[in-house]
Amino acid sequence: MNKDGKDQIMKIGELARRAGVSVRAIRFYEELGLLRPQRRSRGGFRLYDRENHRKLAVIHFLKEVGLSLTEIRQIFLARSTRAGDKAAVIALRDVFHEKLQQVESRIRALNNVKAELLGALDILSSCEQCGHEFLLESASCGNCSRINPREAVPDTLKILIQ
Repeated sequence: MNKDGKDQIMKIGELARRAGVSVRAIRFYEELGLLRPQRRSRGGFRLYDRENHRKLAVIHFLKEVGLSLTEIRQIFLARSTRAGDKAAVIALRDVFHEKLQQVESRIRALNNVKAELLGALDILSSCEQCGHEFLLESASCGNCSRINPREAVPDTLKILIQ
């Protein structure tokens, strides 16, 4: 709300700028039934309020967790037609639970990538101090205390030094 207690009304360009999306995205969300202008001006301009901005934030969040626009539309439709009845709540909980599992799986995969990179960086940092002419060469690196035992070498570097 603005200083006189009324919701701030904005045109589509202002809403797009504030929400960090394109005007085309907002029009597309309207076509899908995800968003509706609060009203139109006398000149026919779409006018939006803070609730539209909040809806855009929810749409963005749901997209970030991996829901398609079709799935988001189904959630919005279920919410409006069933107004939060038990079946709608259970369906939303199930969708969020599934997406949480997918996010946790991605986090595990990213943690594995992180561990691989950290291990490789540790070895590569020690290579900077190495006196061998050819670095990451199996013959030269075979006696390196940083690279032995071979099991401690990340797969990425194993392939590079073989």
